[in-house]
Amino acid sequence: MKKLAFVLLALAIVLASSCNSRDAAPDANTLSIAVFEGGYGRAFWDDLVARFKAANPEVNVNLQISPSIGTFLAPQIAVGNLPDLMAITIGPIDHGFMTAMVQNREFLDLTDFFNNTQAPDRPEGVMLKDIIIPGMLDNTTFSPYGDGRVYIAPFNAGPMGLVYNVNLFREKGWNPPETWNEWFAMDTLLDNRDNYVAIGNNMERRSIFTYQGIYPGYLGELLWPAIASAGGMDAIHAIENYEEGAWSNPAVRAVLENFARMGTGGYLMPGTVGLNHTQSQADMLMGRALFITNGVWFVSEMSEAPREPGFEFAIAPAPTLEPGQPRYVRSSSEQITIPAAARNTELALKFLLFMYTAESVKSFARYADGSVAIAGSRDIAREELSPSVYNMLSAYDEGIFMLMSWAPIPPGLPISMEVEVFDNRITPLMTGAISTDRYIQDLEALTAQIRAHIAANR
Repeated sequence: MKKLAFVLLALAIVLASSCNSRDAAPDANTLSIAVFEGGYGRAFWDDLVARFKAANPEVNVNLQISPSIGTFLAPQIAVGNLPDLMAITIGPIDHGFMTAMVQNREFLDLTDFFNNTQAPDRPEGVMLKDIIIPGMLDNTTFSPYGDGRVYIAPFNAGPMGLVYNVNLFREKGWNPPETWNEWFAMDTLLDNRDNYVAIGNNMERRSIFTYQGIYPGYLGELLWPAIASAGGMDAIHAIENYEEGAWSNPAVRAVLENFARMGTGGYLMPGTVGLNHTQSQADMLMGRALFITNGVWFVSEMSEAPREPGFEFAIAPAPTLEPGQPRYVRSSSEQITIPAAARNTELALKFLLFMYTAESVKSFARYADGSVAIAGSRDIAREELSPSVYNMLSAYDEGIFMLMSWAPIPPGLPISMEVEVFDNRITPLMTGAISTDRYIQDLEALTAQIRAHIAANR
């Protein structure tokens, strides 16, 4: 009981200090920023704030950054204490408040900002929208209401796909498989004891694939590009907009059947489904699996983990159903938002523009080994990026850049398609607990509910 009382008291103090700071600092020159501290760390943000303050000495910046930012920020937002700018990606880490703010249209319209703001470090007449990676701002991640208006800004961009040890492939004379048939055929190579991996005093047979077992959402880095290759981006748009028949599309079914085959056919690393992300990633680094779904943050996230000698990161696009089909590379992109009701929206816009300068691009590479979501950022920051990340960013040379995000669902329907597609069903599909038909039927039924709910809320 004493411990509970202490926790409640501490929370009350946090809330009180939040409210007091809100009352005490309505200063037009004070900028409040809230940041999720994820795999990229905080050093970049400290540098960004320091450089912004040096360029704008009249400005005070309050930076709130934490791996648990959603826990801290949710009660503040509940009492109306809004940051001026938030670098918090919509999803599980936000405790639901970011999703609710999108649903309730509570973010500042950034369309004119991107369309009519001179891009930093570029010739006169080049607007900010012109330097963002083509197609990003049109995606529902950043233009969530289907009206062509931008409400969410892209922060970074990094390829996601099939991470593999390119040095191993060089040594063995292998090429990453381009089709699903080539993917499954690689398994016969792994029967050869010359291709086993030394783990301690044992020689172990490699598997083709592993994923972050209890966090199956990582499989989106394989599923969505594979569907785009099989059915075109129209198939992706139909899925992310809950269209009738989207999951029954024969191209989508064919991809799902290959997912099922991976698990039931013995192509998956033994024990995968019970592992967390660091465990499966550690096994892959040691050579127990040829491929794992992941992105460029993998390099820094597992920087201290042991690995197979000579391990060198690279990313391959998802396989295609038929030779010659276009290959796609899904991109990760963390998001920046400015609450419409924030006190200092103009100052927040000034800070957001500062994030897109060439020096900020280099700083993100220097401190976080990442790439900002502007065209050509890999080359702008080449000298600052690690060879592994620079190599992984070359995945964009092998596949077409793509994003996948769900259209917002009006409040009142507690369905998360990300949870339904991955957490609730993808592992049972791959272990044979449910059939491909059942998987498709379930998702068609869920999207029918969503369409009905959207229609009822128009």
